[in-house]
Amino acid sequence: MKIVLFESISKIIIIGVFAYALGFAYENVWLIDEFDRGLINGEIINVDVKFSWWPFIISILLMVLQSILSVKLKPRKRADILLKFGEFQDRDEREMIITNKATRASHVTFTVAVMITMMIMVLSTNYIYLYPALPIYLFASTIVASSIAYAIAWCLEYNK
Repeated sequence: MKIVLFESISKIIIIGVFAYALGFAYENVWLIDEFDRGLINGEIINVDVKFSWWPFIISILLMVLQSILSVKLKPRKRADILLKFGEFQDRDEREMIITNKATRASHVTFTVAVMITMMIMVLSTNYIYLYPALPIYLFASTIVASSIAYAIAWCLEYNK
């Protein structure tokens, strides 16, 4: 159970930091685009573009750290970098059933979260224009919700 909790929490942290990095970079690209649009119309719009590499570097370091710790927790298995659900497929039948139920819960949560995200994006286009990184954060929240659902379902089934 500690492996599932560790990997779920580490995925949430890494996805959060990476979404922040992408959102910050995208907002700066948006500002540069606004400057270009103003320049085409004969206006000069002052924009303050600040691009920083540190969120990307931190997210990559966190991915490497998560992989190393994942190998330490599961010495007989290879590290998975945020991609694989169902860590216990080669274990006993009980853990396989638990993992399959948790994976189903994760997939249902991801599907519902993506549908809600699409509705939010369609219904709030004006807000998205003001905050261009919102779709990135919404998509990251679907991945986070999926990881949380996986961890909760796995822990509940394990403790039955």
